[in-house]
Amino acid sequence: MAGGLTFLAFSPWGQTAVAAASLAVLFRAVLRASPRRAFWRGWLFGAAGFGGGLWWIAESFQYRGIGIGPAAAVTALLVAVLALYPALFGWASARFLRTPGAGSGPRSESSGPGAGAAAVAALWWFPGAWILVEWLRGALFSGFTWLQVGYAGLESPLAAWAPLGGSYAVGLAVAVTAASFALAGAARPRAVACAVGASALLWAGGAGMAAFDTHARWTRPSGDPIRVLIVQGNVPQGEKWSPTARRAALDRYARLTAAHPGADLVVWPETAVPYFAAEVRPFLRAVGGAAEREGYVLLAGILSFDPASGSPWNSVVRISSPRSADAPRFYHKRHLVPFSERIPFPAAWAPIARRLGFPAEGFASGAERQVPLRAAGHELAVSICYEITFGAANARALGTAGLLVNVSNDAWFGDTAGPHQHLQIARMRALELGRWMVRATNTGISALVTPSGTVAASAPPFETAVLEVALPPLQGRTPYARWRDGPVLVLAALLVVIGWRVWRAGAGRSAPPRAWPG
Repeated sequence: MAGGLTFLAFSPWGQTAVAAASLAVLFRAVLRASPRRAFWRGWLFGAAGFGGGLWWIAESFQYRGIGIGPAAAVTALLVAVLALYPALFGWASARFLRTPGAGSGPRSESSGPGAGAAAVAALWWFPGAWILVEWLRGALFSGFTWLQVGYAGLESPLAAWAPLGGSYAVGLAVAVTAASFALAGAARPRAVACAVGASALLWAGGAGMAAFDTHARWTRPSGDPIRVLIVQGNVPQGEKWSPTARRAALDRYARLTAAHPGADLVVWPETAVPYFAAEVRPFLRAVGGAAEREGYVLLAGILSFDPASGSPWNSVVRISSPRSADAPRFYHKRHLVPFSERIPFPAAWAPIARRLGFPAEGFASGAERQVPLRAAGHELAVSICYEITFGAANARALGTAGLLVNVSNDAWFGDTAGPHQHLQIARMRALELGRWMVRATNTGISALVTPSGTVAASAPPFETAVLEVALPPLQGRTPYARWRDGPVLVLAALLVVIGWRVWRAGAGRSAPPRAWPG
């Protein structure tokens, strides 16, 4: 039940208290459980949470001609795999905080000697272990960071910790809060009071930093404001790649841009130009001529070709003149979506994929280091769609960029929670890195995000719209931009070690004078 409600913690609902309460229920359920039972409790929590929060992934399969049965089955398989991470947390917690004298069978839940020591140790262990397991989920097998608890904290005062330690710092604060309330009545009152006090300090500190806008101290304006045009073409995903719709999309984006002169930077969404760049060179020259006359730089999502691998790139092209169309500059997407843009184990997966109607060939991955695209004299940190979900990667790619630009196509997921969750993740990146973010999407949610992680302007979803905004490029680096996830991961590991040491000390005092059953 608690896991099934966690989707309410994320956009569009944004109830941070639900995240803390759900984690508290899981922490209490794992405490004193046998490793086997704790594993299954964690897995059920994860299956309910990811199932309720990610069901919308199945929506995308309709555009590949895949039936509802296979789509549901593949989504359920993804949910089942992701649930292994909370299961790992449960098993590890029960295994390393086992109460002396407790059995290891499935019915064993001890309240005997050492149980109080385990509860006190869990006040340290649970928050640290939870964040380390979330980090593993974001790192192993190319990573999947969606629905990490830190994103739920974005709607609370705890978000102010993001420029210091990123989304994992926010998540750690949520987990500390959950542990302090989960173990009330199980641990010694003094220990619980200290944990509740630590939680209160985290919330009060976040509220104080938010009240005094401390996020702004890390950066400062760099030059005059840039006038930006964000174009949301609203091309239906089911029609986007038909010959008629492809040609109409080119006309629509060019027409919407021409109707709003005066910009320094124009941003079109991911694959707004639904062709390979070499196929539409005359069109790129035409829009380059318009860009030169009006004095703006165009960034547009497009496909390009990697001659080395023979595979396509998912790219953003920079066009500022007809000449730039003849020798275009690109940003190529680096972090590809597994089983959609990147095919793991292709020899084994490709035959199965072709039989089921899934993609069997992948995209080429862009180089880790790419020459930044520029506009109005400033470097731009560009990301495409799924890439925005990885905090450390975006921090590494920031360089000296004065502005973040994210292009996406969330039309795959229709009118579901998916596009809202994606925007929430993008907001976290803007807050972590202390930069304005320009976000252009095909059907929504296109938005301008402030360095404090709030939405300054947005276009209505599923409508053709243009946002005209002016924003100052910024310079300077937040602590997170400098140090990324390292300090928080060290802190989480330290909490785990302290928890284990506290358990060892308490268990040693309370253990009966006989061998501990294995």
